Amino acid sequence: MSIKYSSIKSVKSIGVKPTIDLEVNHPDHNFYAEGIVTSNSHAVSYAVLSAQTIFLKFNHPTQFYLSLLKMTKHEPDPIGEISKISKEMQSLGVRLLPPSLTESDIDFTIQGKDIRFGLSSIKGISEKTIEKINNFKKQHTNKFELFESAKEADLGIGVLSALIQAGTLDSICNNRVLMVYEAQLWNILTEKEKKYVINYAKDYENSIPKTVIALSETIKNEKSQPIIKPSRFQTIKTHSEKYKLIYNQNKICKDFANWWYENKLLGYTSNVRLINLFLSKKSSLEPIEEIKEMGAKTRCEFIGKVDETPKVGKSKNGNAYGSFQISDEGGTLKVMIFKDKLEQCKLLNNGLPKEGDIVIVSGTKLEDNTVFADQIATQQNKIFTKLSDLKDT
Repeated sequence: MSIKYSSIKSVKSIGVKPTIDLEVNHPDHNFYAEGIVTSNSHAVSYAVLSAQTIFLKFNHPTQFYLSLLKMTKHEPDPIGEISKISKEMQSLGVRLLPPSLTESDIDFTIQGKDIRFGLSSIKGISEKTIEKINNFKKQHTNKFELFESAKEADLGIGVLSALIQAGTLDSICNNRVLMVYEAQLWNILTEKEKKYVINYAKDYENSIPKTVIALSETIKNEKSQPIIKPSRFQTIKTHSEKYKLIYNQNKICKDFANWWYENKLLGYTSNVRLINLFLSKKSSLEPIEEIKEMGAKTRCEFIGKVDETPKVGKSKNGNAYGSFQISDEGGTLKVMIFKDKLEQCKLLNNGLPKEGDIVIVSGTKLEDNTVFADQIATQQNKIFTKLSDLKDT
Protein backbone atom coordinates (compact mmCIF):
# COMPACT_ATOMS: atom_id res chain seq x y z
CA MET A 1 0.00 0.00 0.00
CA SER A 2 1.39 3.40 -0.92
CA ILE A 3 0.65 6.57 1.07
CA LYS A 4 0.32 9.83 -0.79
CA TYR A 5 2.29 12.57 0.91
CA SER A 6 -0.64 15.01 0.74
CA SER A 7 -3.00 12.59 2.52
CA ILE A 8 -1.34 12.89 5.97
CA LYS A 9 -2.88 15.88 7.74
CA SER A 10 -2.24 15.11 11.38
CA VAL A 11 -1.54 12.37 13.93
CA LYS A 12 -3.71 12.06 17.05
CA SER A 13 -4.10 9.67 19.95
CA ILE A 14 -7.01 7.15 19.91
CA GLY A 15 -6.68 6.30 23.58
CA VAL A 16 -5.87 3.07 25.34
CA LYS A 17 -6.82 -0.11 23.48
CA PRO A 18 -6.49 -3.75 24.55
CA THR A 19 -3.47 -5.52 23.05
CA ILE A 20 -1.92 -8.98 23.19
CA ASP A 21 1.62 -9.22 24.59
CA LEU A 22 3.47 -12.44 23.79
CA GLU A 23 5.90 -13.42 26.53
CA VAL A 24 8.88 -15.35 25.11
CA ASN A 25 11.23 -17.30 27.34
CA HIS A 26 14.39 -16.61 25.38
CA PRO A 27 17.71 -15.11 26.56
CA ASP A 28 17.68 -12.52 23.78
CA HIS A 29 13.97 -11.85 24.15
CA ASN A 30 13.48 -12.21 20.37
CA PHE A 31 11.55 -14.66 18.24
CA TYR A 32 11.03 -15.32 14.54
CA ALA A 33 7.65 -14.63 12.94
CA GLU A 34 7.53 -15.68 9.27
CA GLY A 35 11.23 -14.97 8.84
CA ILE A 36 11.14 -11.61 10.63
CA VAL A 37 12.97 -11.09 13.93
CA THR A 38 10.43 -9.75 16.42
CA SER A 39 10.80 -8.42 19.95
CA ASN A 40 7.85 -8.36 22.33
CA SER A 41 9.21 -5.29 24.11
CA HIS A 42 8.55 -1.62 23.52
CA ALA A 43 5.67 -2.16 21.05
CA VAL A 44 3.74 0.89 22.23
CA SER A 45 6.87 3.08 22.32
CA TYR A 46 7.82 2.16 18.77
CA ALA A 47 4.29 2.77 17.53
CA VAL A 48 4.26 6.25 19.07
CA LEU A 49 7.72 7.00 17.70
CA SER A 50 6.68 5.86 14.22
CA ALA A 51 3.59 8.08 14.26
CA GLN A 52 5.59 11.09 15.42
CA THR A 53 8.29 10.46 12.82
CA ILE A 54 5.76 10.24 9.98
CA PHE A 55 4.12 13.48 11.10
CA LEU A 56 7.46 15.33 11.26
CA LYS A 57 8.65 13.92 7.93
CA PHE A 58 5.66 15.15 5.93
CA ASN A 59 5.00 18.40 7.81
CA HIS A 60 8.60 19.52 8.46
CA PRO A 61 10.61 17.71 5.76
CA THR A 62 13.61 20.07 5.71
CA GLN A 63 14.23 19.74 9.45
CA PHE A 64 13.53 16.00 9.29
CA TYR A 65 16.09 15.36 6.53
CA LEU A 66 18.61 17.70 8.14
CA SER A 67 18.54 15.47 11.24
CA LEU A 68 18.97 12.34 9.13
CA LEU A 69 21.90 13.81 7.20
CA LYS A 70 23.65 14.93 10.36
CA MET A 71 23.42 11.37 11.72
CA THR A 72 25.02 9.78 8.62
CA LYS A 73 28.53 10.37 9.98
CA HIS A 74 27.78 7.75 12.66
CA GLU A 75 26.81 5.09 10.09
CA PRO A 76 29.21 2.39 8.80
CA ASP A 77 28.74 3.72 5.23
CA PRO A 78 28.03 7.49 5.49
CA ILE A 79 28.28 8.09 1.73
CA GLY A 80 25.80 5.29 1.02
CA GLU A 81 23.34 6.71 3.55
CA ILE A 82 23.62 10.22 2.06
CA SER A 83 22.92 8.71 -1.36
CA LYS A 84 19.68 7.09 -0.13
CA ILE A 85 18.50 10.19 1.72
CA SER A 86 19.22 12.55 -1.20
CA LYS A 87 17.02 10.47 -3.53
CA GLU A 88 14.09 10.45 -1.10
CA MET A 89 14.37 14.18 -0.37
CA GLN A 90 13.52 15.00 -3.99
CA SER A 91 10.04 13.49 -3.64
CA LEU A 92 9.22 15.97 -0.88
CA GLY A 93 10.65 18.96 -2.74
CA VAL A 94 13.80 19.38 -0.63
CA ARG A 95 17.09 19.78 -2.50
CA LEU A 96 20.53 18.82 -1.22
CA LEU A 97 22.64 21.77 -2.34
CA PRO A 98 26.26 21.11 -3.33
CA PRO A 99 29.13 21.87 -0.95
CA SER A 100 30.78 25.27 -1.27
CA LEU A 101 33.84 26.55 0.56
CA THR A 102 32.19 29.93 1.15
CA GLU A 103 28.54 28.90 1.64
CA SER A 104 28.81 25.55 3.44
CA ASP A 105 29.25 25.16 7.16
CA ILE A 106 31.24 22.28 8.60
CA ASP A 107 27.99 20.28 9.07
CA PHE A 108 24.78 20.20 7.00
CA THR A 109 22.72 23.41 7.33
CA ILE A 110 19.32 24.66 6.21
CA GLN A 111 19.21 27.25 3.42
CA GLY A 112 15.65 28.34 2.73
CA LYS A 113 13.67 25.13 2.31
CA ASP A 114 16.76 23.25 1.11
CA ILE A 115 19.84 21.81 2.81
CA ARG A 116 23.46 22.75 2.12
CA PHE A 117 26.02 19.92 2.13
CA GLY A 118 28.43 20.03 5.08
CA LEU A 119 32.18 20.11 4.41
CA SER A 120 32.95 17.51 7.10
CA SER A 121 30.80 14.93 5.26
CA ILE A 122 32.97 15.00 2.12
CA LYS A 123 34.80 11.69 1.91
CA GLY A 124 38.47 12.22 2.72
CA ILE A 125 37.80 15.06 5.15
CA SER A 126 38.62 13.83 8.65
CA GLU A 127 37.86 15.32 12.06
CA LYS A 128 41.55 16.25 12.34
CA THR A 129 41.34 18.55 9.31
CA ILE A 130 38.19 20.49 10.33
CA GLU A 131 40.11 23.25 12.15
CA LYS A 132 42.48 23.58 9.20
CA ILE A 133 39.52 23.91 6.82
CA ASN A 134 38.06 26.63 9.08
CA ASN A 135 41.35 28.53 8.70
CA PHE A 136 41.18 27.95 4.93
CA LYS A 137 37.52 29.09 4.58
CA LYS A 138 37.71 32.57 3.07
CA GLN A 139 37.26 34.34 -0.24
CA HIS A 140 40.03 33.60 -2.76
CA THR A 141 40.42 35.68 -5.90
CA ASN A 142 42.53 33.22 -7.93
CA LYS A 143 44.06 29.75 -7.75
CA PHE A 144 47.52 31.00 -6.78
CA GLU A 145 46.11 32.75 -3.72
CA LEU A 146 44.05 29.64 -2.96
CA PHE A 147 47.03 27.28 -3.16
CA GLU A 148 49.09 29.54 -0.90
CA SER A 149 46.21 29.84 1.55
CA ALA A 150 45.99 26.04 1.72
CA LYS A 151 49.67 25.90 2.62
CA GLU A 152 49.27 28.55 5.33
CA ALA A 153 46.38 26.54 6.82
CA ASP A 154 48.58 23.42 6.70
CA LEU A 155 46.00 21.74 4.48
CA GLY A 156 47.45 18.61 2.87
CA ILE A 157 47.30 18.04 -0.88
CA GLY A 158 44.92 15.09 -0.39
CA VAL A 159 42.37 17.22 1.46
CA LEU A 160 42.74 20.10 -1.00
CA SER A 161 42.23 17.69 -3.92
CA ALA A 162 39.08 16.31 -2.28
CA LEU A 163 37.68 19.83 -1.82
CA ILE A 164 38.36 20.62 -5.49
CA GLN A 165 36.89 17.34 -6.77
CA ALA A 166 33.77 17.79 -4.63
CA GLY A 167 33.12 21.12 -6.35
CA THR A 168 33.63 23.39 -3.33
CA LEU A 169 36.00 25.64 -5.30
CA ASP A 170 34.15 25.89 -8.62
CA SER A 171 33.88 29.67 -8.15
CA ILE A 172 37.67 29.86 -8.63
CA CYS A 173 38.00 27.34 -11.47
CA ASN A 174 35.27 25.15 -12.98
CA ASN A 175 37.76 22.70 -14.51
CA ARG A 176 38.23 20.39 -11.52
CA VAL A 177 40.38 17.87 -13.39
CA LEU A 178 42.93 20.54 -14.34
CA MET A 179 42.78 22.32 -10.98
CA VAL A 180 43.64 19.14 -9.07
CA TYR A 181 46.64 18.53 -11.34
CA GLU A 182 47.80 22.14 -10.97
CA ALA A 183 47.47 21.96 -7.17
CA GLN A 184 49.59 18.79 -7.15
CA LEU A 185 52.20 20.33 -9.45
CA TRP A 186 52.25 23.52 -7.37
CA ASN A 187 52.95 21.45 -4.29
CA ILE A 188 56.17 20.14 -5.91
CA LEU A 189 57.62 23.57 -6.75
CA THR A 190 60.00 25.49 -4.51
CA GLU A 191 58.98 28.88 -3.10
CA LYS A 192 61.26 30.64 -5.57
CA GLU A 193 59.80 28.70 -8.52
CA LYS A 194 56.27 29.55 -7.39
CA LYS A 195 57.10 33.27 -7.47
CA TYR A 196 58.39 32.96 -11.03
CA VAL A 197 55.24 31.09 -12.05
CA ILE A 198 53.01 33.82 -10.59
CA ASN A 199 55.03 36.53 -12.40
CA TYR A 200 54.90 34.86 -15.83
CA ALA A 201 51.66 32.85 -15.78
CA LYS A 202 49.56 35.58 -17.45
CA ASP A 203 51.69 35.14 -20.59
CA TYR A 204 50.87 31.42 -20.66
CA GLU A 205 47.08 31.39 -20.20
CA ASN A 206 47.58 31.29 -16.40
CA SER A 207 48.49 27.63 -16.86
CA ILE A 208 50.93 26.31 -14.28
CA PRO A 209 52.18 23.37 -16.44
CA LYS A 210 52.74 25.64 -19.46
CA THR A 211 54.52 28.25 -17.35
CA VAL A 212 56.80 25.65 -15.75
CA ILE A 213 57.77 24.38 -19.22
CA ALA A 214 58.43 27.94 -20.39
CA LEU A 215 60.61 28.57 -17.34
CA SER A 216 62.70 25.55 -18.30
CA GLU A 217 62.93 26.35 -22.03
CA THR A 218 62.23 29.90 -23.21
CA ILE A 219 62.31 32.22 -20.19
CA LYS A 220 65.94 33.04 -19.38
CA ASN A 221 67.70 34.74 -16.49
CA GLU A 222 70.27 37.53 -16.75
CA LYS A 223 72.88 34.93 -17.75
CA SER A 224 70.70 33.75 -20.63
CA GLN A 225 70.10 30.47 -18.87
CA PRO A 226 66.68 28.86 -18.26
CA ILE A 227 65.12 29.90 -14.94
CA ILE A 228 64.53 26.24 -14.14
CA LYS A 229 67.64 24.22 -14.91
CA PRO A 230 67.33 20.98 -16.94
CA SER A 231 68.23 18.77 -13.97
CA ARG A 232 65.63 20.46 -11.77
CA PHE A 233 63.01 20.28 -14.51
CA GLN A 234 63.64 16.54 -14.81
CA THR A 235 63.09 16.19 -11.05
CA ILE A 236 59.77 18.07 -11.32
CA LYS A 237 58.72 15.81 -14.21
CA THR A 238 59.60 12.68 -12.27
CA HIS A 239 57.66 13.76 -9.16
CA SER A 240 54.61 14.90 -11.16
CA GLU A 241 54.53 12.04 -13.68
CA LYS A 242 51.77 10.03 -11.96
CA TYR A 243 49.67 13.13 -11.36
CA LYS A 244 49.92 13.90 -15.07
CA LEU A 245 48.82 10.34 -15.92
CA ILE A 246 45.69 10.84 -13.81
CA TYR A 247 45.05 14.23 -15.42
CA ASN A 248 45.42 12.88 -18.96
CA GLN A 249 42.98 10.06 -18.19
CA ASN A 250 40.35 12.19 -16.43
CA LYS A 251 40.39 15.07 -18.93
CA ILE A 252 39.03 12.75 -21.67
CA CYS A 253 35.56 13.42 -20.28
CA LYS A 254 35.51 16.21 -17.71
CA ASP A 255 31.74 16.09 -17.15
CA PHE A 256 31.86 12.38 -16.38
CA ALA A 257 34.85 13.00 -14.11
CA ASN A 258 32.81 15.56 -12.14
CA TRP A 259 29.91 13.10 -11.87
CA TRP A 260 32.29 10.41 -10.65
CA TYR A 261 34.00 12.71 -8.15
CA GLU A 262 30.68 13.74 -6.60
CA ASN A 263 29.34 10.20 -6.34
CA LYS A 264 32.57 9.00 -4.78
CA LEU A 265 33.03 11.89 -2.35
CA LEU A 266 29.46 13.06 -1.65
CA GLY A 267 27.20 10.12 -2.43
CA TYR A 268 25.07 12.08 -4.90
CA THR A 269 25.32 14.54 -7.78
CA SER A 270 23.79 17.99 -7.65
CA ASN A 271 23.72 19.12 -11.28
CA VAL A 272 24.77 16.43 -13.77
CA ARG A 273 22.68 13.29 -14.31
CA LEU A 274 24.45 10.15 -15.48
CA ILE A 275 21.98 9.51 -18.32
CA ASN A 276 22.65 12.96 -19.81
CA LEU A 277 26.34 12.13 -20.15
CA PHE A 278 25.58 9.12 -22.36
CA LEU A 279 22.45 10.11 -24.33
CA SER A 280 24.50 11.50 -27.21
CA LYS A 281 26.04 8.03 -27.68
CA LYS A 282 22.91 5.99 -26.91
CA SER A 283 19.63 7.86 -27.36
CA SER A 284 17.45 4.91 -26.28
CA LEU A 285 18.40 5.25 -22.60
CA GLU A 286 15.61 6.12 -20.16
CA PRO A 287 15.68 7.29 -16.50
CA ILE A 288 14.90 4.62 -13.91
CA GLU A 289 11.96 6.58 -12.47
CA GLU A 290 10.29 6.50 -15.90
CA ILE A 291 10.97 2.79 -16.32
CA LYS A 292 9.22 2.15 -13.02
CA GLU A 293 6.07 3.78 -14.44
CA MET A 294 6.05 1.47 -17.47
CA GLY A 295 3.71 -1.48 -17.73
CA ALA A 296 4.81 -5.08 -17.29
CA LYS A 297 6.64 -6.83 -20.12
CA THR A 298 7.90 -3.52 -21.52
CA ARG A 299 11.29 -3.38 -23.21
CA CYS A 300 13.67 -0.91 -21.60
CA GLU A 301 17.25 0.30 -21.60
CA PHE A 302 18.93 2.34 -18.90
CA ILE A 303 22.28 3.30 -17.38
CA GLY A 304 23.12 3.14 -13.69
CA LYS A 305 25.65 2.27 -11.00
CA VAL A 306 25.94 -1.19 -9.45
CA ASP A 307 25.12 -0.49 -5.79
CA GLU A 308 26.48 -3.63 -4.15
CA THR A 309 28.30 -6.86 -4.92
CA PRO A 310 26.13 -8.93 -7.31
CA LYS A 311 24.61 -12.15 -6.01
CA VAL A 312 25.14 -15.34 -8.00
CA GLY A 313 23.17 -18.54 -7.47
CA LYS A 314 20.84 -21.13 -8.94
CA SER A 315 17.06 -21.02 -9.17
CA LYS A 316 14.79 -23.85 -7.98
CA ASN A 317 14.93 -25.47 -11.42
CA GLY A 318 18.75 -25.31 -11.44
CA ASN A 319 19.26 -22.31 -13.72
CA ALA A 320 22.28 -20.12 -12.93
CA TYR A 321 21.49 -16.43 -12.35
CA GLY A 322 23.05 -13.13 -11.39
CA SER A 323 21.17 -10.56 -9.30
CA PHE A 324 22.06 -6.86 -9.29
CA GLN A 325 20.83 -3.69 -7.63
CA ILE A 326 21.38 -0.82 -10.06
CA SER A 327 20.50 2.84 -9.47
CA ASP A 328 20.65 6.30 -10.97
CA GLU A 329 19.88 9.66 -9.38
CA GLY A 330 16.12 9.02 -9.41
CA GLY A 331 15.68 5.42 -8.32
CA THR A 332 16.79 1.81 -8.08
CA LEU A 333 15.90 -1.36 -10.00
CA LYS A 334 16.57 -5.02 -9.31
CA VAL A 335 18.12 -6.67 -12.36
CA MET A 336 18.24 -10.43 -12.98
CA ILE A 337 20.19 -12.19 -15.72
CA PHE A 338 19.99 -15.95 -16.41
CA LYS A 339 21.75 -18.91 -18.03
CA ASP A 340 23.39 -18.22 -21.40
CA LYS A 341 22.93 -14.47 -21.03
CA LEU A 342 24.75 -14.62 -17.70
CA GLU A 343 27.72 -16.32 -19.38
CA GLN A 344 27.65 -13.75 -22.21
CA CYS A 345 27.70 -11.01 -19.58
CA LYS A 346 30.82 -12.52 -18.01
CA LEU A 347 32.56 -12.76 -21.38
CA LEU A 348 31.60 -9.24 -22.41
CA ASN A 349 32.81 -7.66 -19.17
CA ASN A 350 35.76 -9.89 -18.27
CA GLY A 351 33.68 -11.24 -15.39
CA LEU A 352 30.53 -9.94 -13.72
CA PRO A 353 30.25 -6.16 -13.23
CA LYS A 354 31.39 -5.16 -9.74
CA GLU A 355 30.06 -2.83 -7.09
CA GLY A 356 30.57 0.76 -8.25
CA ASP A 357 30.72 -0.09 -11.98
CA ILE A 358 28.66 1.96 -14.43
CA VAL A 359 26.55 -0.34 -16.62
CA ILE A 360 24.02 -0.13 -19.45
CA VAL A 361 21.19 -2.64 -19.08
CA SER A 362 18.87 -3.85 -21.87
CA GLY A 363 15.95 -6.07 -20.97
CA THR A 364 12.26 -6.47 -20.05
CA LYS A 365 10.61 -4.80 -17.08
CA LEU A 366 8.27 -6.94 -14.95
CA GLU A 367 5.39 -5.95 -12.65
CA ASP A 368 7.48 -5.82 -9.47
CA ASN A 369 10.07 -3.36 -10.88
CA THR A 370 12.48 -6.18 -11.64
CA VAL A 371 14.21 -6.16 -15.03
CA PHE A 372 15.12 -9.43 -16.74
CA ALA A 373 18.26 -8.43 -18.62
CA ASP A 374 19.33 -9.57 -22.08
CA GLN A 375 22.62 -7.70 -21.73
CA ILE A 376 24.57 -5.85 -19.06
CA ALA A 377 27.56 -3.92 -20.41
CA THR A 378 30.13 -2.21 -18.19
CA GLN A 379 31.23 1.23 -19.34
CA GLN A 380 34.99 1.48 -19.79
CA ASN A 381 35.41 5.11 -18.75
CA LYS A 382 38.00 5.16 -15.96
CA ILE A 383 38.22 8.06 -13.53
CA PHE A 384 40.99 8.29 -10.94
CA THR A 385 40.63 10.28 -7.72
CA LYS A 386 43.97 9.47 -6.10
CA LEU A 387 47.36 7.88 -6.80
CA SER A 388 46.35 4.49 -5.39
CA ASP A 389 43.74 4.19 -8.19
CA LEU A 390 46.62 3.73 -10.66
CA LYS A 391 47.49 0.40 -9.04
CA ASP A 392 44.25 -1.11 -10.37
CA THR A 393 45.13 -0.37 -14.01
